[in-house]
Amino acid sequence: MKTNHLKTATFIGAWFGYLAPWAALAQPIITTQPTNHFANTASSFNFYVGASGTAPLSYQWLFNGASIAGATLSSLPVFSPQPSQWGYYSVIVSNASGSVTSQVAELEIFSAAPHSLSGIQAQPDGSMNLSFAGEMTAALGPYYDLYPLECSSNLVDWAPLAMLQRSNAALDTLRFSDTNAPNFSQRFYRTPTNQLATPDPAPTGPYAVGTFSMVMIDPSRTNAVGETNYQFMTTFWYPTVPQAGLLPAKYVEPQVALGQSYYNVTAYGGGNFSSQVAGFFSHSLSNAPLATNLTKYPVLVYGPIGRGHRRDNTDKAEDLASWGYVVVGVDAIDTYVSVFPSGTVLTGQVLNVTSMASLSSELEARVRDQQFVLDQLEALDAGDPRLGGRLDLDKIGAFGTGFGASAAAQLCLRDPRCKAGVAFDVVWFIETNVLTQALGIPFLFLDTDRGPNPDPVWQYPDGRPDDRLDVFAEQVTNACWAKVASTIHGSLCDIPLIVDSASFAAGWGGVPMSGQFLPPARASQLVRGYLLSFFNKFLKDQDDHLLDGPSAAYPEVMQFLSTSSASGAPKYPCAGVVQGSDGSLYGTTAYGGAGGNGAVFQVTTGGVLTVLVSFNGTNGSHPGGTLLRGSDGNFYGTTAYGGTNGNNGTVFQVTPAGVLTTLVSFSGCDGKHPVAGLAQGNDGDLYGTTILGGAQGLGTAFKITTGGLLTLLVSFNGTNGSAPFAALVQGSDGNFYGSTEDNNVTSAGRAFRMTPSGVLTTLAFFTGANGLSPSAGIVLGTNGYSYGTTEFGGNLSLNGGNGFGTVFRMTSAGALTTLASFSGVLNGSAPFAALVQGSEGNFYGTTAGGGAFGCGTVFKMTPAGALTTLVHFNGVNGNSPQAPLIQGTDGNFYGTTTYGGPNGGGTVFQVTTNGVLTTLVAFGPR
Repeated sequence: MKTNHLKTATFIGAWFGYLAPWAALAQPIITTQPTNHFANTASSFNFYVGASGTAPLSYQWLFNGASIAGATLSSLPVFSPQPSQWGYYSVIVSNASGSVTSQVAELEIFSAAPHSLSGIQAQPDGSMNLSFAGEMTAALGPYYDLYPLECSSNLVDWAPLAMLQRSNAALDTLRFSDTNAPNFSQRFYRTPTNQLATPDPAPTGPYAVGTFSMVMIDPSRTNAVGETNYQFMTTFWYPTVPQAGLLPAKYVEPQVALGQSYYNVTAYGGGNFSSQVAGFFSHSLSNAPLATNLTKYPVLVYGPIGRGHRRDNTDKAEDLASWGYVVVGVDAIDTYVSVFPSGTVLTGQVLNVTSMASLSSELEARVRDQQFVLDQLEALDAGDPRLGGRLDLDKIGAFGTGFGASAAAQLCLRDPRCKAGVAFDVVWFIETNVLTQALGIPFLFLDTDRGPNPDPVWQYPDGRPDDRLDVFAEQVTNACWAKVASTIHGSLCDIPLIVDSASFAAGWGGVPMSGQFLPPARASQLVRGYLLSFFNKFLKDQDDHLLDGPSAAYPEVMQFLSTSSASGAPKYPCAGVVQGSDGSLYGTTAYGGAGGNGAVFQVTTGGVLTVLVSFNGTNGSHPGGTLLRGSDGNFYGTTAYGGTNGNNGTVFQVTPAGVLTTLVSFSGCDGKHPVAGLAQGNDGDLYGTTILGGAQGLGTAFKITTGGLLTLLVSFNGTNGSAPFAALVQGSDGNFYGSTEDNNVTSAGRAFRMTPSGVLTTLAFFTGANGLSPSAGIVLGTNGYSYGTTEFGGNLSLNGGNGFGTVFRMTSAGALTTLASFSGVLNGSAPFAALVQGSEGNFYGTTAGGGAFGCGTVFKMTPAGALTTLVHFNGVNGNSPQAPLIQGTDGNFYGTTTYGGPNGGGTVFQVTTNGVLTTLVAFGPR
């Protein structure tokens, strides 16, 4: 047998050797081009080319068109490059049938050089083309350099001409064309030799920007050590008239740069950018006069992120000022470092995020600070030589990031002087009145791609889950919500413009669900666009219609909601589908429909869509859990909001023909916000959970008859769990099984067993390595084990120590085994949804993020844990599947994606067991 194998192998080799001369040879094709490199003499890197074609391939690298001796591999390593190596590199790839030359890549060696005018060329029309030289050090390579350009006709009287900006990593020469030159008999130009590095893109408006900082002293309050005359720092940005010789102001004080922890994340495995920040400049001119184009300018108050500085959104403040706003940044009691005019450096108090009392106290201090600022604006408008008589105090807005966004909302609710507000990725709304009543003014929520809404991971210190969507749902009119893909908490500040993505991920808790960050300059452009559009519309009565709906100009906005245009086509299905007795699929969308509050739909397996019910608020709004097909043939479900007993959610029944009956409107005491679907017990009753409400406000488990009689079974209290996001499932023993998020010091979630009468037993705790945040329901396998997923956890070396999620197996006694840990791009991340066991015994599921395109996956897993990715969603065919699959009677699987699809409003899809995907419904339209 061994001899025969050898002979066979020899024969096959000869056979292919005989055929080879007749086969067509493929010429080389460049698949990956060499890229530019910007380096200093202490760095090392590789030029690399990727190529395909008939082997063998040979390589010859060129420098400035000449061959480099010995450089005959696909990569060209460069160690400690010297100025003599600055130049142009390319490579010739060859095989027996021909050759191809790559594109040219440049190696630039950073070496600090002063600014200068390097060339002036007169054009036939009399205009002058100017070119500029100057280099930054390698440490400042990722940023921009400013060139203030001034002109004169007599070398005595100089005037600002332009503020030029060059990307330090750009290889093209900085040029400027002076089209006004023909109007003068002679023209002179100058630019300072100073290097003026900045992290922020240039303001986009018609005005130059001025700035000054001032201390505000509140004599009615005491500071942390009991001293009277409570003080805090503010910075003003405003439209200005530039003056000759006036250079841009420093970005922050050196003490802030070196002391602000957001710039130094070495403790988390990232880099230290403090020295770069200490050298930064802004685009603003110190103490320049206020522009006189308008009689009055609207005023906007900005509150920073937790422990942040008043300048941590300088790019947005400067942009708004360039469009005619006066912006006031306000340091908070927890601001990491503040520098006062006297030279005093104050370190703010540490924000205790484990205490609700601390958070409430901090929020109150922030709001009182900002109200005091509003008081002082009246005094400044009355007598300040810079601003006097120029502030439009009838048009005041507020915006903030993170905890600063919480303060902005509270200020807008409490103070009638505030006419419009914006929240960048708000984490917590502390004050109850913000959670239970509309703000009453226009408000824009800019949300990040850190998870679903509501997000089971982000919870209050007392265990309650986040409430961003809760507050949006309270708004009646002129509220907008924009969810930005590929972002996490902090992405909407200008901090990502300063630190690299790896350091940002390390310091801020990992990467977005997509697995990649939106480029910081693009994120800045997007946020500035929405911010300007919003305040222009509601403070200046200037509407560019960006807020009318999803915009093709910003495809990164994966979800757009507006109270002024809520009704329309169903969209954003965050629940799965269920198959009816007629073979059709039934499901819900969280938004859209005639009332804008979501819909119940029917879709045939051929893709014919029928809207059965449009929720109107009173009968519920925003259904989030998968429908249950009851034993009576009707469907049962939950809405997370709405009802007639507060905005706490409902349980409803709907017939296959679309007749809706509200069975329960939750009051809060019996539960609040049921986001999961229902389970029908052996007794015929319906069992479910709410993520909030109950005796301690931490969620409930309940039972309800099909006639609407509700029984409260469990009030979660933290000790027995909190925030049950997952649906229940009844086991063969008659008990129900589920999970809670917990997300506290001792537990990253737990699995529990509950008797039909509500006796609760904790079976297992999640700790991170074995999973974190079990937001999906448990499925009972045919082998007697339970199977489930966790949103995060698993391989904690990934995703900033959070992991990308797991699949686990659990015995009836609660022994956990991790079967699979997700890795992001390779096989997905954030499995929010429960598994389903296929007829052949394998399990099927989805991940909401990751995969090859960052839009989620469909996977198959054997009972032993061997995982195969079947589908990588790419946005066009869907984005972010957040609900479980079902196996139809035809053997195929059916599910939904919450976002994406051709119309951007999510999809219903079919997928075969071998991964062939068909989009049945594309919700929307955009």
